[in-house]
Amino acid sequence: MSAQAWETDPGRRSAFFRQLQQLTTQIHATAHIDEIMLDVSGGICSLFGADRLSIYVVGEDKASLVSKVKTGLSSFRQLRLPINALSVAGYAALSRRTLNLHDVYDEDELHRYAPDLRFQRGVDRRTGYRTREMLVIPILHADQVIGVFQLINNLLGGAFSATVVEGASSLCETLAVAFAQRSQEEVRERGGFAGAIRDTVLPRGQVEQALQHARASGQDIEDVLIDDFRLKLPVVGRALADHFAVPYLSHHPERRVPTELIGLMDRAIAERQQWLPVARNDNGVYVACVDPEQARTGGSIAAMFPDARPVYCVTTRRDFGAMLDHYFGPPVGAARLGAAQQSQLVNAVASLVAGSHQQGLCDLRIETAPGERPGEIRFTVSGVMRLP
Repeated sequence: MSAQAWETDPGRRSAFFRQLQQLTTQIHATAHIDEIMLDVSGGICSLFGADRLSIYVVGEDKASLVSKVKTGLSSFRQLRLPINALSVAGYAALSRRTLNLHDVYDEDELHRYAPDLRFQRGVDRRTGYRTREMLVIPILHADQVIGVFQLINNLLGGAFSATVVEGASSLCETLAVAFAQRSQEEVRERGGFAGAIRDTVLPRGQVEQALQHARASGQDIEDVLIDDFRLKLPVVGRALADHFAVPYLSHHPERRVPTELIGLMDRAIAERQQWLPVARNDNGVYVACVDPEQARTGGSIAAMFPDARPVYCVTTRRDFGAMLDHYFGPPVGAARLGAAQQSQLVNAVASLVAGSHQQGLCDLRIETAPGERPGEIRFTVSGVMRLP
């Protein structure tokens, strides 16, 4: 059926809005935002006659969009777009306008909306997919843009019909209410970041093994992924960033210590609250957090910086430990070894390394613990270890 015939068929239009109501009911009945995305994305594409669907939410920095749904793309990694005219979704959020484009590659059509409006062709180039039609609608709640809804490629050809635009606009109102309610109710558990690790980095089965091992051993999942599954810190950091929808901030030894932001903080306070201020500019105070959810709800950041908007960044526990050393120096007592103790420690480590080499061990790790708690020695066997 052509788009024009579909528009003028009363029975088809009535059936369309009945199905839309069913989707609306399903969305309101779903407990979690991610479940909404997974459960109804296929039904939305089918109802609106779209080949693909993308839904973005505004990131914690309030200056970018983070993808929550990307049907048709195999990559699990989230897309992040700045809220500006350099992308269609970014422009929709910036201008709060609905865009119904016949061909996103047609620059003249784009410029009728804004002189500097662009379509980002990078995903098309990487995947070989050709984006043509696109219906893009900002998702508004309490007069604030909280996301962007995007239908891609009309299966009937041409720009999306007025009925589809009407239905999609109504659906965006439903999504706005659902997103606002769920965002208030949901608290993202930090350990859930393991689910954001891409299959190309660590297959789902191994992620489950890591989670089971962490639960059984009482270890933090971050330590298990790094020590036992050999993931690099930046990989864990990117997964944390995708999970919390905030930027990942790693430790850099050259970074200037912001003494003007630390104020009365000391190492003990920072260790307890698990966040550190990193920089301040016109956008606000950038804060590195082990758990952005806890930092946001704890109130200590707002109390310390009442006149600035916090920009939350997530960091790994190991990055945060290095930041603490960089800001405040090593923990009390860590550098108080006398000459005799240092000599004993050096000799003990040297003996351990030599013995390990003789026994065919590789990747020897010595981990200390604060206070009186014992540390750990971890090693990987290469070949056969023969005990005396």
